[in-house]
Amino acid sequence: MTAVLVIIAALIALVGYAFGTKAGRSRYEKVERGARKVWNGPEAKKGRAHLQKLAKHNAKKIDKALHH
Repeated sequence: MTAVLVIIAALIALVGYAFGTKAGRSRYEKVERGARKVWNGPEAKKGRAHLQKLAKHNAKKIDKALHH
């Protein structure tokens, strides 16, 4: 679920960029602020921390499997 929030935040930023190029700088900045708010929100931070922990854990397991 939290990974989905991170992906959604990235998509919002991408859509913001696309709209910004067509609608002008002010619209882009408004969308960018919204995307940053989502990205820096507590759920997204929690999701990123969880994914980082999961990646480290799996990297250790893979390293152990390859070198033992």
